This record gives sequence, structure tokens and C-alpha cells, in this order.
Amino acid sequence: MHSSLEPEKMEENSQQGSNSLKRKSSEIDGDQILASVSSPTMVESNGSYELKVYEVAKNRNIIAVLGTGIDKSVITKMLIKAMGCSDTDKRLIIFLAPTVNIVKQQCCEIRAQVNLKVEEYFGAKGVDKWTSQRWDEEVSKHDILVMTPQILLDALRSAFLKLEMVCLLILDECHRTTGNHPYAKLMKEFYHESTNKPKIFGLTASAVVRKGQVSELERLMDSKIFNSEEGKGVEKFAKAVKEGPIFYDPSPFRSLELKEKLETSHLKFDTSLRRLQELEKGSFLNIDNKFETYQKRLSIDYKEILHCLDNLGLICAHLAAEVCLEKISDTKEESETYKEWSMVCKEFLEDILSTIGVYLQQDLQQNRLSAVNSGHVSPKLKELFHLLDSFRGEKQKQCLILVERIITAEVIERFVKKEASLSYLNVLYLVGNNLSTNASAQKTQIEIPNLFHEGKVNLLFITDAVEEGFQVPNCSCMVCFDLPKTVCSYSQSQEHAKQSNSKSIMFLERGNPKQRDHLYDLMRREVPIRDPEAPNLKSCPPPVTNAHGVKEIGTMVIPDSNITVSEEAASTQTMIDPPSRNEQLPPCKKLRLDNNLLQSNAKEKVASSKSKSSSSAAGSKKRKELHGTTCANALSGTWGENIDGAIFQAYKFDFCCNISGEVYSSFSLLLESTLAEDVGNVEMDLYLVRKLVKASVSPCGQIRLSQEELVKGKYFQQFFFNGMFGKLFVGSKSQGTKREFLLQTDTSSLWHPSFMFLLLPVETKDLASSATIDWSAINSCASIVEFLKKNSLLELQVSDGNQCNTSSDQEVLLDDKMEETNLIHFANASSDKNSLEELVVIAIHTGRIYSIVEAVRDSSALSPFECDASSEYATYAEYFNKKYGIVLAHPNQPLMKLKQSHHAHNLLVDFNEEMVVKAEPKAGNVRKKKPNIHAHLPPELLARIDVPRAVLKSIYLLPSVMHRLESLMLASQLREEIDCSIDNFSISSTSILEAVTTLTCPEAFSMERLELLGDSVLKYVASCYLFLKYPDKDEGQLSRQRQSIISNSNLHRLATNRKLQGYIRNGAFEPRRWTAPGQFSLFPVPCKCGIDTREVPLDPKFFTENMTIKIGKSCDMGHRWTVSKSVSDCAEALIGAYYVSGGLTASLHMMKWLGVNVDFDPNLVVEAISRVSLRCYIPKDDELTELERKIQHEFSAKFLLKEAITHSSVHESYSYERLEFLGDSVLDFLITRHLFNTYEQTGPGEMTDLRSACVNNENFAQVAVKNNLHIHLQRCATVLENQINEYLMSFQKPDETGRSIPSIQGPKALGDVVESIAGALLIDTRLDLDQVWRVFEPLLSPLVTPDKLQLPPYRELNELCDSLGYFFREKCSNDGVKAQATIHLQLGDVLLTGDGSEQTNKLALGKAASHLLTQLEKRNISRKISIGDNQSSMDVNLACNHSDRETPTSDSIEIQSIVIPVIGPINTKKGGPRGTLHEFCKKHLWPTPTFDTSEEKSRTPFEFTDGDEKRTSFSSFTSTITLRIPNRGAVMYAGEARPDKKSSFDSAVVELLYELERRKIVTIQK
Repeated sequence: MHSSLEPEKMEENSQQGSNSLKRKSSEIDGDQILASVSSPTMVESNGSYELKVYEVAKNRNIIAVLGTGIDKSVITKMLIKAMGCSDTDKRLIIFLAPTVNIVKQQCCEIRAQVNLKVEEYFGAKGVDKWTSQRWDEEVSKHDILVMTPQILLDALRSAFLKLEMVCLLILDECHRTTGNHPYAKLMKEFYHESTNKPKIFGLTASAVVRKGQVSELERLMDSKIFNSEEGKGVEKFAKAVKEGPIFYDPSPFRSLELKEKLETSHLKFDTSLRRLQELEKGSFLNIDNKFETYQKRLSIDYKEILHCLDNLGLICAHLAAEVCLEKISDTKEESETYKEWSMVCKEFLEDILSTIGVYLQQDLQQNRLSAVNSGHVSPKLKELFHLLDSFRGEKQKQCLILVERIITAEVIERFVKKEASLSYLNVLYLVGNNLSTNASAQKTQIEIPNLFHEGKVNLLFITDAVEEGFQVPNCSCMVCFDLPKTVCSYSQSQEHAKQSNSKSIMFLERGNPKQRDHLYDLMRREVPIRDPEAPNLKSCPPPVTNAHGVKEIGTMVIPDSNITVSEEAASTQTMIDPPSRNEQLPPCKKLRLDNNLLQSNAKEKVASSKSKSSSSAAGSKKRKELHGTTCANALSGTWGENIDGAIFQAYKFDFCCNISGEVYSSFSLLLESTLAEDVGNVEMDLYLVRKLVKASVSPCGQIRLSQEELVKGKYFQQFFFNGMFGKLFVGSKSQGTKREFLLQTDTSSLWHPSFMFLLLPVETKDLASSATIDWSAINSCASIVEFLKKNSLLELQVSDGNQCNTSSDQEVLLDDKMEETNLIHFANASSDKNSLEELVVIAIHTGRIYSIVEAVRDSSALSPFECDASSEYATYAEYFNKKYGIVLAHPNQPLMKLKQSHHAHNLLVDFNEEMVVKAEPKAGNVRKKKPNIHAHLPPELLARIDVPRAVLKSIYLLPSVMHRLESLMLASQLREEIDCSIDNFSISSTSILEAVTTLTCPEAFSMERLELLGDSVLKYVASCYLFLKYPDKDEGQLSRQRQSIISNSNLHRLATNRKLQGYIRNGAFEPRRWTAPGQFSLFPVPCKCGIDTREVPLDPKFFTENMTIKIGKSCDMGHRWTVSKSVSDCAEALIGAYYVSGGLTASLHMMKWLGVNVDFDPNLVVEAISRVSLRCYIPKDDELTELERKIQHEFSAKFLLKEAITHSSVHESYSYERLEFLGDSVLDFLITRHLFNTYEQTGPGEMTDLRSACVNNENFAQVAVKNNLHIHLQRCATVLENQINEYLMSFQKPDETGRSIPSIQGPKALGDVVESIAGALLIDTRLDLDQVWRVFEPLLSPLVTPDKLQLPPYRELNELCDSLGYFFREKCSNDGVKAQATIHLQLGDVLLTGDGSEQTNKLALGKAASHLLTQLEKRNISRKISIGDNQSSMDVNLACNHSDRETPTSDSIEIQSIVIPVIGPINTKKGGPRGTLHEFCKKHLWPTPTFDTSEEKSRTPFEFTDGDEKRTSFSSFTSTITLRIPNRGAVMYAGEARPDKKSSFDSAVVELLYELERRKIVTIQK
């Protein structure tokens, strides 16, 4: 298929005038054209169908579904000539083709066939930058425009062209008119909206249009698929195709001895290749890749020769070896090593030739057909020779042969050309898959029909019959030498043969049911789609006999328009193997497939679209990869089955709140493993609402638990973690399962050896260094467990009626005779009314754990039931009776007000800082404070637990503490794998954790800063290594080798080899999904990846470029999507972390562990200095002394400095280019290190901006001028001299806007010389980086600081508008001399405009943005002011409205002319309304709307209706939207209540839009 698709262009909104019309018809020789069209001799004798299509296309819009045998160029030529000479003002004809290759091909054909001016248009010609004037010129000069659809779409959108000036629009491959293809957009946006439509002529091939696509295609194109039934001559529409198989005997087993010799030869030379690679390993950077290339070539050649041996015979195997040898001989290699490898491949093929030659019994130059009988040609090839021989004497018998492999085509072509007895065959072969990849192939493709027509070629081999645009008009025989692989290939092969007396011949191996079944499947699934009412293929039983006596069992195909497509598919018949040539043929047996099966298959796609693997490179941002998660080995344990108890390492958790009086219980983490010192002794801050809790972890030695204590400890953990975060009762009536107490069931599946630890409370009186388990609390928990196991309420099911399921046991438990006024009767005990506060209880009917706040006065179970969502229950007693079947024994007891903590939260991030209350647009519209939700329950449904409430408060903190500890354990585990054992070196687990944490993981730290540092360290180390290792390589070669080392793709490969992806933390902590051992998950995410292990293989099927994929969201198996670049960034961040902790030595160890072998040899530095010291150099008077004085360093090797200031234009044997390569990395690293150490609190984004501002060629050029280093640059180039002088003069010309935008860029040579001096200094100081920095810091000063950092104007404007909710519109034009840019910004009711004129579009946009920023600063609006004051867009708008006196906005002009803008249609999917409004505001420069949301919670669920769907939620969100419309003020509107915040935004947007339509401010497109 064609490979080069025209890329999408950006839309432009500028409006231009209409174009002038075309030449008069008399200028196109109209009379001659009419005569030629009406003449019957114009159409070839076999072109009656083409003439029929042409006649219909003249009168109405049609879609012509053409088979390969139909010449579409004939139809196009007739139609273009007829329309070109018609009497109409519209003169323009546009031919659209979906790819650039087809555009070029069609343009070439049309030029050759018509006497009109034809031109081609595609993106590479720069048409996206053309102006209206340029398009006018093109239209006036040409009659026919051949282009890609995107070009026309962009031209129409920009009003450069108008559809009204087009008389004929031809769409090639029009079946693509669907979805978001430019064809579909063209028809929807312009054709259907036009009042003066052009004629449409669509072209498509058969076997590409599905039956279900027909009606939609006809609707979009306003055309009908051509029905040949409409006129006479229908029978000529589809020619008779004689389908028949040629059966060949299976190939006899070729000599086992020969195959063994070939295999031995392959193994021998493969080993030789490997031995050479081992000898040269490390001498070249890309040597491994090159070795793989040669090894692959050796393997491919071997397989190709074996294929020819098995399928074509011994002679063809010998020819295949010759072909492969010729190809390898054409390979040119510069390196001696690669030449040796190439020679190994040549010797292998020569050895193969020699081996096969021994088995040939006759000279290959003798008559080759005589070798058929001797078995040197396979039976399959033998049958092909018989078939070709049958064509002898037939005039112009064109034959197309489809083969599977290129080598088959090459070998048979060579065989035929060398055989004198087959000299009547004129052979050509093409490779279908590569047919359109180069210009010569395209030319060959265009010439093929002419070669066939002239008889110069009558035998064509092709490897892909599905190639679009490939036409063989006179093919009389289609031979499938190798069976087609796909339905599409099969269908096209049949279309090739649909000509008079044509044949379709399949080669099938006798007795091979697999081949035969595959062919049946192809025939069954083929769906002819020439027309919605396509003709049926009726079978004609009599067999056809070929020229050499073999019967072809097939079907005669004739049209029958009275039968439907599905019936047609059902008419397909199968074929049965005939006997061998020497046996008598029995009567043919026809097998008819099941009609229902065929009808269902007829509805399937002709070719199923396979999911394509991601085309982006490894390490790119675009590619997403599925990766697993590494387990923390420290959390594993095997003590679960120990009957004698177990010994644990104890780590104590202490909690201290910043509010006095807040008490938390200490806990102990019991593990089998010993944690690293910086993991088991750590502190962390936990952020709760309006308070801060500091958690500290400390080791407390070993502790032994008996078997009984283990059971109780497990009970405690399961009871509290399930009671607070999970569920203690499993099963329900709605699920059809029995309701059971979790701890009465088998919970062994909740305890996995890979995640096995205990979290138990510690006695409060313990010292900090000890951790005595609080067995009183654990025993109390155990007693409650036993109580719940015996409690009869567990047998109750939720009831739908008024049935009471209580039993006598319950009545005994809840004794009705206890009437003491100061006692409260709980389910398991009684307590004094005055000592209820802070009690911990469990609801025995739900299994929820609470703490009591107070007993509610004047309340009881007989009080009215408080529920906002239902009035079904009058009292609490009635509620529990009807819902749970419980009859309360003490209904008069006061209700208990309970505090619940049933959802874990992420306490590691201070979300309080992000909760900034924005100013409301109107007074009184105050955000509602979320109420504290409390439960109210009768005490007799509560069981008292003698555990302090402080234990509950601590358990609420444990998920966050354990998540952070687990992360540190993984970091420590990675540190152990890297194992950097250097004296006096240590790196903390916290540093490792920072290096593996991405920005998508909402933490107070991320890898970004370390990645920035590690990137510069790696670049510096690689540059030094290459500079010293390869003294003879030039700067270009060094740069390429460095790039291959530091590239993201290489780092990704190395990191994944080390399984680094499993350690990356790229997702937010989800506390609701965190479960302790023994805890039942309420929010499972089952794995749908189809992988049984936690590790995901690196397979393309697990790569994607889907932008909607959620990054970091893991399933229960730990699989999560990761941006591919994050893996590379993690490697760089680890290098940075090791550098911070241990300098270059540690970072080099880290690189070596990764696989980056760039170790330094100190001797290489000495050798480098020795080499330059030996250079013959006679300095001129004070040539270098002055320069050394300026940089304040005297070089020991003077030639280094001389080399550093010598430009290549001097034509010496040396120049500064190699030193500049080294110095670039040195300055990059030193400046990055300085910024990293100086601005520790600076965020990663600002750090990147600071480095970009300091490390760039323009900044270094200014350093050179400021320190007068430029005068020492040795150069001999007039152009460079003029550039330097011009640049020096520009320093006296500040920009008129007052901003630092130079009117010209500094010459690159000035920046290069600064870098080369740095490189020379590094070598002269023997890689002493500190000494280099001491020299260069004053030269570079003053470096940019965060408070003085200036962003590029365009970026600053963009960020300012984003922060304040503004949109701006830009427009650029370029006449080739200068670029003009204009930016419009709507500010309140005024429209601000910035203009810029510069050499490039980028500079012009920068100047225009600078002008706008100046205007905004006059209104006290700037990036720093907006950040410092946190002002909103509404504040800015209101502030500036009083003083602006600018031109009225485009919207105000619209209002004056009563033009109402159109919005929509509204996308009703979630997020759709917001997206629609956002795009509308962006187009019309309205400010971004703001939202205010209030939330209401309830103990009973709210019910929401969205269309036919109903949802329930315990929260209800209502949002109010505020939109400020220029010249109309602010409009506010509230939406309906919704179950989530974003849905409430959508509701508010929809209500607002309808309100705007009622006010006639906008019109909503339906």
C-alpha cells in the first residue's frame, strides 16, 4: 500500500477574497475534445464498461467501484475532457488522491492524456504557507489541480479556494470517506453546506468497501454506487473468470545429507562471525547493532536458500545463492572490521554454491528443462513450466504470477531468462510491498500498462496483488503460484483476471488439506461489493481443460442481478484434489458450504484490521508501556504456617500531634526481615484536616510470638482493618450468598507469603526504645470476635417486607427487664451513661467500627427516622425491623452519636495548601463547608470493644505510613542491587526514592531535579570518554557516538535490562485500595492484561500511543501504564542521585551497573597532553599571553589554547571543533551543578528554564563579546567576519520594546570558541572540574537568577494567559523576505493587538508577544504580579475595564451587525459540554469560565437520573458557572445536582448555553 500519507495541517481562520475564474472553453480545443469523446474509436474494444461508467458519470454523481481489470484512467480522461469543455463559468477541475505518491502518479497520467494545464500539490511543496495571492496565481495558470484532500480542506477553510469555482471533483480511493478522514471533513464542512455544488466522481477498488459501509458512503458523498443493471451491456461488467487449481505432487524429500551440510556450513560461519565480534567488542560504539545486522543477513540468506530448495528445487537453490552473493558483493563498508564480517557472509554463500554444485549432475549452462526429469526442479515449478509452455504461440498472452517471497520472483525470473526454450516470454518482476517507496518504482508502476499493451512484457511476477493503484489492463491469466494469505489478496487476484478468456489459476499441493481449507475459507469470506445489489456468481459444473491436459475444476462466473450478496456468497463451491497426472480423473464431487454460515461470514470485514504496535521509539513521551511492579522483599514472610510460633524484627511507630491533647496509640510492625538503618529509623509528616501528625519509626529488636499469640494477632489485624476499611460480613441477599462473619470463613487467601506482616498496638507506658505488645487490647478484640461468631444476628438477611427474623436467643441477649436509668445496654455489656465518650464499638448488624461521640438527648429508636432520600420508614425501630428484620428490645434508649473513619486517605501530601478559597463573583455566594457526617444507632446494636479510641486513630494513619515505608524498602532494595561499595560512600534510601518517583505521583518530591543533573553528568562523562578514547575522530563522529550513548532509547534499553521499570513510582497513592495482610479489598481492580505474573514482558503488544490511557493506575497484579520516557529519566535521575551522594566516582559506578561502559583511564589524559605537547608550534608575539591573562589561567600545553581559538576556515590541520564538543558538555555540567546546589528549593520546571537561559550558544556568544574573547578567534572567512561585525554593532541597538530580544542571532562561532576554551582548560588541568569552574564562573557572571529569569516573550504570554484564563489568536505570514506576525488578545471589553516583523515566524511572534506584554504591564498585569497576588481573570477584567479605550472587539462588531455566533453541537458525553464551550471561547477569545461547587452528603444515597440511566451516590454536587462575555458582562447559571463534581460542571455548562441561546447571544447547532 502507499506509505506516505499527507500530514494534517493546522486550521487557519483568516478570510480571503474569492478567486478569479478560469479560461474560456475555446482555449481548450473544445471541438476536438467533443469529437473525440463522441467517437467510438476512443474507447478500446474491451472498454465498454468504462464507456458505460462515463455515460452515467456525466449525468449524475456516482461512486465507481472498479475492479483491477477496469482502466480508471480511461474514464477519468473522458470525464475531464467532457467537463473541461462544458459551457459553464466554473472552470476548475480538482483531482484528490489520499497519498502523495498517488498524487504524483495521477498528475503524470493526466498530463499525458489531456491537453490541459495540470499541476500537483502536496505538503512538501510548502503550500501550507501560501497566501491568497499565490493560490489565485495557481488557479489562473492551471485547469486541473491534483492534490491531497488535506490541502484542499485547508485552502477552503482559509477561503483561498471556493467550492463554487469547481465544476468536477474526483476522489480517488473514495472508500476512505469515513470518520475523521479529510475526505469526510471536506464533504461535511463544505460540500453539503454549499449552494452551488460541483459534480462528484468517486473511484474505489473492489474488495475494500464493506456492505455495511455502502449507505453511509453514498450519503456523505451525495452519490450513488454505480449499478451496471441500469443500462444495456450489463453482461460485460464482469468478465468470465475460469477458476481452476493446478495440483502438484509434494516435493520429494531432498537429500538429508545436503541439508545437513548446509546447516553445518551455516553454523560454522555464524560461529566465525561471533568470534570476530568478540575480538572487536568495544572498539566501536554501535558494533553490537552492526553485528546483529550481519548475523541476521546470514540467517536470512540461509533460510531463503532452503526455501528455494524445498519449493523450487536444487537448480533454483543454486540460483538463490547466486542472487544473495551478488547482493552482499554490492555492499560497501569503510571499516576493516565490517569488511571482514562482509567477507564471512560472502564465504558462506560461496561455500553453499560449492556444496550445491556438487549435487548438480550437469552443467547449469545446459538446457535447464532437461533437468526437470532428473529431479533438480520441484514438481511445483515443473507444473508452472508446463503451464507457460501451453502459452507458446498465443499472441500477447499476458500472465501475472503472484508469489509469496521476493527470492522466488528473482530466481524464477533468472531461470526463465537464461532458458532459451522460454525465450518467447518477456519477464518482469515487481515487489508489491515496496512498489511506492521510491520515484523509480513509481515510474515503473506507471509504465507497466504501456509495456503490457505494447507486448514488451507478457510475464509479470509480483509479490503483492493488493497494491492499490497498480493496474494491469490486459492481464489474461492470473496465476497464484503461492496461495494468497488474505481475503483481500485473493479478491484482488481474481479481479486481475476478469478479462475476456481470462483464467484464474491456483497452485495447490496434492493431499494437503491445510492448503485446501485455507482456500475454501478465502472463497467463503470473499464478499463482492461492486454494488449494494451485486450480481450473483452462479456455478457452472463442467470442468475446464487446460492446454496440457489437466482439468481445471472451477466455477464459471456470470452476473445475475436478481440474487443478493449473501446468496452470492452462499453459491461458492469447494474443490477436491484430482489424482496425479498418470491416474484417471474420477467424477468431481462438489461440496456446498452451510448457507447460514456463509451469510454470517458475508457480513464480516474483508480484511480484519490488526492492532498496530506503537511506532514511536523507546524512551519517547508519546509511547506508553505496560510494566509490572517489583515487590518489596522485606515485607515477605513464611511464618504463617509455623506451629511453634515465630521470631520477628519489631519496628515501633510513634505518633505526635501538633495539637496538645490529641493522643495516638503506638504500633509495632513485626517483620521477618531486618530493615536497612535509614528505612527502619525514619520520620514522616502526616497531614490531617487542620492538624499535623509526625510519625517516627524506630527499631526495637526481636520479639517472639507463640502460636496462640500469632492467632490472636492475626485476629486483631483482620478485625480492625476490615472493620474500618473493609468489611467483616461477607455475602448478602442481593448476591444470593449466605451472610457470614469474615473470621468464621477461610481467610488463608488473604495472607500471602509475599506480603506477610503484623501491625499490633503497643502499650502506652513503654519507653521509646521498647515495644511491648498491648495484649489487653488484643484479647478484648479476640473476645468480640468470639461474641460475633455466636451472635444470631449474623443469620439475618436484609428483608424486603415486614417480616421479623429475630429468635428467642436474641431476646435473651437483649434482656428487656434491665431498666436502670444510668445504664446503657449494649449488645454484649452495659455501661454507665456518663462514661460513654470515646468508647469504641462495633455495629453487630453491619460490622462497622465506630467511636461514640455522645448519647443524643431526647432521642430514641422511636424518634422520627432522619433520612433525606426516603420517607419509607417512620422511626429508627421501623427501619431496623423492615430492613434487617430486627426487633429492638430497648427502643427507649437514647441513640448513640457515632464517629466513623471508614475510608483511608492519603496523608502524605499536604492537600490543605492547595485549598485556596477563590473570591466569589457575587457577595453571598459562599462555598458551603462540608458537614461532619455522624451515624446514629441504638446502643443494643453496638458491641463494646475495650480498646482505647487512640488505637482507632492510629490505625487510620497506618495505610499512609506503610505506603511510605514500602516505598523506602523498595528504594533500599534497589540500592542493594546496584551495590556501590566505594570507601566512605553512602546514599540514602530517600535519595533513591526521589530518583524513581515521577511527577505523576503527587508527592512533595520527584525525580525531575535529579534527572536534570544526571543528564548533564552523563553527557559530560560520555564526552570525556569519547574525546580521550578516539583522538582521531572528528567532532561529527564524536557527536553521533555520544548521542547513541545518552539517547533516551539507549537508556531505556539499558534500564529495562536491569528491570528498573518495576521500581518506578508513577501513580498516586490510592489508600482505599491499600490492604493489610488479612484485609478484604472493597475496591478490587482485576487484571485484564492477560498476564499471570507481576512482571510484564517487553512486547510491542504492550505498547500504545493512546492519549486516553491513564498513567500509573495499577491493577491488582501491579500492572500499570508508564510513559516510556520515564524509564530513561529514571536512569538519569539515579545517575544524578549517585553523583550528589558520592561525586563522579559513584555516578560512574551507577553508569557501569546500568551498562554504560564509559570508564576513564587516567593514562588517556596524560597521552592527550603528550600529543599536543609534541605538536610543532611557534607562537607569535604575545599571541596567547593576552588571552591567558583575560581568562586568568596559564596553559601548560600552549597548543591546546591555540587549537581552541582556531576556526576551521583557517585550513590548518587542526581546529577547535573537537575541543568545542568537549567544552559544550563541560559548561553544561558545571552550570547545571551550580544551579542545582545554589537553588535547592527551586522547582524542576524553573530549574530547566534557568539552565536553558544559561547554557545556550547565544549566551556564550555574549560572554565572548563581553570579555573580548572574540578578537582572539583565528578565522579566515569573509562571511563570518561580517556576521561578527554586525553582531557587535547590534549590542548598541536595544529593542524598541525594551525587552532583550536581539534583532540578530550571534554567530555560532563566538559561542563555540567559549566552549572550546573550556574544553582545552579541562584537558590542561587534567580533568579538574573545580579549577575549570574557578576560571569560568567570573567569565559567565552574572548568571541568571530565578528572580531575574526572563522567559521567551511568546512563552511568557502563553503562560500568563493560561494562568488568568485568557485566549489569544495569532496569525503569521511570510513573503520569503520577512515574516509578519499579529496576536490578538481579548481583555475585558477591549481587543489588544501586538504586531511583529522579523526574519522568521518565530522571531516575529516573539516581537508581537513582547508588544502585548508591554501593554499588559501598563495595566499591572504580568506573570509575576499574577503569581504573587493570586489574582483571577475576573479581577483583572474588572480592573482594566475603566481605563481601556481600544478598538471595539470582533464580538462587539458582531453584535452591531446582529450576527449571532454558532456553538456546538453539544457533545453529551462526560466532559463533552465543557470541551464544546472551551473551543467556542478559544475561537471567540472569551475568557475561560469559572466554576463554584457545593457538596451535600447524606447517610442514605441520593438518586440521579441521566437519560435512561439511574445512579446513586452518598454525595450530591451542584455547580455554578460564571462566564464573562465581552461587551455583555458576566453571566452566571447553576446546573442540576450530579453525583460527581465534573458531571456537575457539565450540567452547569449545558444550562448556561441554553440560557445564552434564550438571550440570543449564541445559537446552538442541533
